[in-house]
Amino acid sequence: MGGKQLWNQTNFLYLKEKMWTKETDSIDMEIWLDLTKPKTKIKLKNDSLNRVRAFTPNGGWGQLEDGSIYQFDSLRLKQEIENWKRTLYSICKRIALKNHGLSFKLRDDGGLEIFEGNMELLCIIEFNHEGRPIKWQMKSEFGNDVSIYGPLASFGKFSLPKWRTSLDGHWQFEYLEVIGYPKVPDISFDLAE
Repeated sequence: MGGKQLWNQTNFLYLKEKMWTKETDSIDMEIWLDLTKPKTKIKLKNDSLNRVRAFTPNGGWGQLEDGSIYQFDSLRLKQEIENWKRTLYSICKRIALKNHGLSFKLRDDGGLEIFEGNMELLCIIEFNHEGRPIKWQMKSEFGNDVSIYGPLASFGKFSLPKWRTSLDGHWQFEYLEVIGYPKVPDISFDLAE
């Protein structure tokens, strides 16, 4: 998916995607993702949608189309942090690190179970016969999220699935742009004044 050296040197990602859901037309999505600590900012926009949300370990917030702002409660913040450490990007980054704190178990069906610490199951990744990821299953106390991946495509030096869809087909997205940064850029995760 780009190689160990690339992911080892990448500490921050910018992702530009086109997303579709059952409820709305296509959505332009931008994601700023810190790979060194749980920090993420997401913008969603189309003709009727204009939302932003962000979180750091210290708190999270969101802004809706009408300008109203909400703060994450402690449960939502915990869920966002738990999900952050289970993303494909965070997993790739941690695998590339020398001391990543992860352990692995290959299942009989070819699925790779990825654990953290005291055998906390983070996710299960299934591969095709070429060793490319085709299914990702995130497991946490907040539920079970399953995604199907399309074939890998090149985005600069990164090799990521061209598209991803939820198992039930409720949403899907395609990557448009992927930029990796060795240093975390000057992106604000704070609520805009």
